[in-house]
Amino acid sequence: MAEKIIYFAGCFANYYDPEIGKALIEVMERNGIEVLVPEQKCCGMPMMANSNVKGAAKNFNYNVKSLARAASPGYDIITTCPSCNLMLRKEGLPFFDSEEASFVSSHVYDAGEYLLRLHNQSRLDTHFRETPLKVFYHNPCHLKVQNITKEPVALLKLIPGLEVSGVNTSCCGMGGSYGMKKDNYALSVEIARKVWEEVKSTEEDRVVTECGGCNLQIEAGTGIRGVHPIILLNEAYRSSEASEAA
Repeated sequence: MAEKIIYFAGCFANYYDPEIGKALIEVMERNGIEVLVPEQKCCGMPMMANSNVKGAAKNFNYNVKSLARAASPGYDIITTCPSCNLMLRKEGLPFFDSEEASFVSSHVYDAGEYLLRLHNQSRLDTHFRETPLKVFYHNPCHLKVQNITKEPVALLKLIPGLEVSGVNTSCCGMGGSYGMKKDNYALSVEIARKVWEEVKSTEEDRVVTECGGCNLQIEAGTGIRGVHPIILLNEAYRSSEASEAA
């Protein structure tokens, strides 16, 4: 039986940047892992952040039931959005605890975290094409608070020729929907300036971050749009396949 994982795509990959979800599926398939995508709704974190507890409860309970059912054979649950990961793994439990929520919490992994675990088990295909890039990595707060800081950088460094020449762990100031509100704009910009200055002062070819909100904030202040690390990995795989075919 082929290995399988459950993918919780989240709103960002579903509606704003579907290339993230496509890349995740292709990377997993490259490693012989089938990706299943059960029915799902918004993780509920934006509702929680805006005092809509009833709405958050409805979505969260729907998701954990759907995910627990799909993952019941013992499959891991993978996310590409740090906020969704935090909600399913930690933030939802104190408010909406259940047997399904506990099961989901114990089976959730960030995509980069999961892939590095495969590598540490000598199970990750590392036939990446030489990719001469200098990248600046921005670590999102919702990964940092879970102590997922070294894993994304270690994963990127598996790509030959790619140099992670800058790493930022400061808050970008977006804070989910916080930085999108008119009343919070000035403070959001004040918080973001450190990240913006670091990005603009570097000579990296690309900015890399997992968080869609951080990506929007960095682009707003620098004109540089970031890329999800899973897309970079998939590009390195694709280049390798093209080289082999030639």
